[in-house]
Amino acid sequence: MKVDFFIVGAPKAGTTSLYHYLNEHPKISMSSQKEPDYFSDEDIQNEGMYYGKNRIDTIKKYHGLFDDNSASKLKGEASVSYLFYKNVPQKIKAYNPGAKIIIMLRNPIDRAFSHYLMDYRLGLVSDSFEDIIDQKLVHKNAKLFYQQYIELSEYANQVKRYLDVFNEKEILFIEYEDFKKDVLGIVKRTYLFLGVNEIYEPDVNKKHNTYTMPKNSIIRFIYSFVILRNILSFLFPKNLANRLRAVLFKDDKKPVLLDETRNRLKQLFTNDVNTLGKMLNKDFSRWTKLD
Repeated sequence: MKVDFFIVGAPKAGTTSLYHYLNEHPKISMSSQKEPDYFSDEDIQNEGMYYGKNRIDTIKKYHGLFDDNSASKLKGEASVSYLFYKNVPQKIKAYNPGAKIIIMLRNPIDRAFSHYLMDYRLGLVSDSFEDIIDQKLVHKNAKLFYQQYIELSEYANQVKRYLDVFNEKEILFIEYEDFKKDVLGIVKRTYLFLGVNEIYEPDVNKKHNTYTMPKNSIIRFIYSFVILRNILSFLFPKNLANRLRAVLFKDDKKPVLLDETRNRLKQLFTNDVNTLGKMLNKDFSRWTKLD
């Protein structure tokens, strides 16, 4: 078997929702584990990435993520690390020369802050967003935090690597803002790109990866232990684990980025955004236009 298509990123740009909506289609089978990171596993291990997760480091484990009854279906997966690490496009191409690629992009500033809020919610980071982007931190994860929030938002070189390896017809670009405005339309466009029946309608009213916070500081502290989270995920069935999270977490109002910080990041990302726009022949200047 071969995996047919890959949602490669960017993080916090709607990939989780798209993963679930595609998995609803009767002719598509998504990997049982979102974020297998099979083609980026070596890079992640070398960096000592602070996200601890079930490693998919062999082809047997990788193919084992797909249902045995999915032989007649398109197989896909979503690993947002694939956009950032340099050698992944070549690895995917070598694995499946006919693979299709889906790249989701979001305003780089909103993406960076959303990524930070996710890590903060999970107890993985306690430093302020401003201290991280100012590179004022000295602890062991300082460089990785900056990478995850800022460098992952510098899209131009990441996108270019895929354009250098894959034909443009094999790549679908989706803007997060368009996805939020017209979820069903974008999902159907993706069905069409993949060559499955685009008339099928998934349940787009079901929201995925919504913003929540631990109900108290004790829960946040306990949840910060990645190993413990992995053990709980292993011990409890998925439905029970989801119910447990609903008990421990609450819907909350998402914090707002300071205007001063946003304007600084607009200046930081301007050149990269302009380069990306020229590459894709699209105007992204609204992302970095100063108020």
